[in-house]
Amino acid sequence: MYRGVEIIVSDAALKDSDVRLFPVSRHRSQRIHKKLIKRFGGEFRKVPAIYRIGDRLVAHPVMYQQLMADKRIALRKEATDGE
Repeated sequence: MYRGVEIIVSDAALKDSDVRLFPVSRHRSQRIHKKLIKRFGGEFRKVPAIYRIGDRLVAHPVMYQQLMADKRIALRKEATDGE
């Protein structure tokens, strides 16, 4: 739970970035383009992400660790502010 929201951790929580895995070509055939996608696993590099589905969050493990680290920092800050 993070701020009252259930978190599901999944390796599939990825999104496309702006970085291409192979260069753009206006003269490349569809057949070659398909082979390049198969070889490189897609046209764009995948990066960890967090998605909201209804009242739940689906987070990549890397992003989940960052959320939990932020949560720990916030709890420490609240504890020191009360003193």
